[in-house]
Amino acid sequence: MKSLIQILVITCSLLASPLWAADSISISELKQAMQAGKTPIIIDVRDEDEYLAGHIPGAILVPAKNVEHHLDMLEKYKKEEIVLYCQSGRRASAAATTLENAGFKHVKLLEGDFPGWQASK
Repeated sequence: MKSLIQILVITCSLLASPLWAADSISISELKQAMQAGKTPIIIDVRDEDEYLAGHIPGAILVPAKNVEHHLDMLEKYKKEEIVLYCQSGRRASAAATTLENAGFKHVKLLEGDFPGWQASK
């Protein structure tokens, strides 16, 4: 009986996990890549007013609530490394799931999101 319960617990945890889980990238790793001329595709998934108030240089604005509607535009980046960020990580995580479900394999979440970026200046 105990082993059946263990199997059920493991099965449930596997089913609850996404097929892909976005990796993360630190702010220092992102800055190093940018300085080396190897800048990944950076996508700001906050709203337009947040983006206009300040964003990471070179970031593309694709609000999280619109990611599904911009998959055709993003298709050209499907094989490239993509870094997503927002204000707290919640919207970036949701956008990462959308991209991963659409077949994007190199999606990363920025550790610390935009507040971390601002603090690192």
